[in-house]
Amino acid sequence: MFSFLIIFLCNIFLCQAAILQCDFEAICNDFVADENWGLTDGLHPHPINHDHTLNTSAGHYLFYNQQGGSRFTKAEIKTSDWLQPQTDRAICFQMWYYTPRLSFPFNIQLVQGDDEQLVRIAASIEGKVPSINDWTLINVTLPNEKIKIFIRLNNTGGPLVFDDISVDYCDGPRPSPPEVLYTCDFESSCSNDFVSLPGYPYQWSILEASDAVKIEAKAPPIDYTFGNQSGHYALLPNSKIVVNGKVGYLHFQEELQISANDSYCLNFEYYGYGTWYGGSLQVSSWTSNDPKTVQVLWPKTSSSQYVYTTGHWTWGIINLPIGNYSLLFRVDSKDVYQSSYALDNIAITSCDYPSTELSPYNSILSFACSFDNMTMCDMINGDKYNIPTYNFSIFTGETIPNPELGPTRDHTTNSSSGGFLLWNRTLPYTSKDFGTVDQTPTILQNTGMCVKFAYYVKSLAVNKNATSISVSTAGCYAGRLWFQELDDSNGWLTAIVPVLNFNCQETFYFSVYQPETIEVSVAFDDIEIDQCSILIPTSTTTTTSTTTMITSTSTVLTTTTYTITIPSSSSSSSSLTTPIFSSTTTALSNAHRQFYLDSHSLIIFYILYQTVRGIVL
Repeated sequence: MFSFLIIFLCNIFLCQAAILQCDFEAICNDFVADENWGLTDGLHPHPINHDHTLNTSAGHYLFYNQQGGSRFTKAEIKTSDWLQPQTDRAICFQMWYYTPRLSFPFNIQLVQGDDEQLVRIAASIEGKVPSINDWTLINVTLPNEKIKIFIRLNNTGGPLVFDDISVDYCDGPRPSPPEVLYTCDFESSCSNDFVSLPGYPYQWSILEASDAVKIEAKAPPIDYTFGNQSGHYALLPNSKIVVNGKVGYLHFQEELQISANDSYCLNFEYYGYGTWYGGSLQVSSWTSNDPKTVQVLWPKTSSSQYVYTTGHWTWGIINLPIGNYSLLFRVDSKDVYQSSYALDNIAITSCDYPSTELSPYNSILSFACSFDNMTMCDMINGDKYNIPTYNFSIFTGETIPNPELGPTRDHTTNSSSGGFLLWNRTLPYTSKDFGTVDQTPTILQNTGMCVKFAYYVKSLAVNKNATSISVSTAGCYAGRLWFQELDDSNGWLTAIVPVLNFNCQETFYFSVYQPETIEVSVAFDDIEIDQCSILIPTSTTTTTSTTTMITSTSTVLTTTTYTITIPSSSSSSSSLTTPIFSSTTTALSNAHRQFYLDSHSLIIFYILYQTVRGIVL
């Protein structure tokens, strides 16, 4: 009778007073335990013969009961709902535990974001306190933020029990409200702080929800801020133009300056629709210094492994690293199935996290180098697998080894003092001489991107077409984008080459191979990698997808997909109306990619070259 009275008084005075409370003497809905936990009492000890609440053998507590034999099994208990920030009093998390083992580590974690990926450890417990042979208290003062609490451990087994888990007001200084560094709900002029980067296949828009669903039937029917059709949000509509590899960037233009003394988090709401596996949403930093590097901040895991929610607004959060940068929100397509996202309620607020720094592994959105500053713009010689026999170096028309072979002027300014990349081949020549140079860091490639460059070739060979130059990729997808065999380019020529239809971090290689033991000059200049719509000059003249230019020294065939220059020893002129590659071959299948990697690819290209050459002749 006395025990029931205690339980009755607890339910009236203790449980109702606490914000969250589980003493396991009644049904508990405030905390959720996984399958690795069981409920017992002191009469059936695991291993202690009394609980903490009642301090009797009739009292109940939770015990660790590992399911499965793996030593990597994770067990957890968490709050059912989010704890909201409080401004009137301090809040603490408390629980009591017992284990006879000196080493039985577990920790208390604070988690944020609907994906529960942003985690900080609030307390780490090693095991039994040597001086205590009974229940031991854990007390953690909570930050003034929206959080969930997790109790997590990773162990193979052993006695561990919990009781009286609670969140309640506690003694301490009144918490300060979070500092708001920036906020935008797209209902005011703050919308002007966001711009869709031009030139990309997908473009963002800021729309009223009622208008958005007229454009995209599966777009959010209501915004997050007001929860109605009159609210606004940022949307990337792409249902009518979905192509594998296309992307769109929403740029938050305000530069953030996060120091080591600061701790800020980016909060945002996203709404995914369409197929969750058809594309992804990423948030990246974009540094203001040169090169303007990009680094993915969210999600923490690979976007191919991250499971995005669809059909409702979802809270995302990032602990912002130290640095000066703006932010990019990117949506891409990874398949032909439609998938896109909307954004709302973007806010940067103070949060209690240790300082972090940007990773040294980053990428860039575009690349451009004229070499006129006499540097290689972070381009490096060699590739992952081969060391070139001779390197590319910066030269001018005034410093080239052989003025008779040239080039005596650069392509950028047509000046003898302008710089360019020259393959610096020296004696003794061999039949295996080659050179390769590539740009660093990697480029965030997407469908609709092109490589534009000027090239120069002149050798002592005549009608041998012995000098091979190419542009290829070997980052996420191996492929040869462009290939030439010639003896003399007859000056500088320019090529514009579309990339493969994928979005990934890619590296581009510019290569030369010369099997003849003769002197040759090979140079590259004005290398640009950017959106095709930016690199290709606009013209009022209507053009077809196939153009042909034939001179006495070379034949240049251009399609909407590839640009290929094929040498010809004939001085006659003719026209060719069939493109070598159609635009439908841009997205390569696995078989096509294997073709590029196959050891016979050079032979196949040679057969192709001979076929076209025969047509021209």
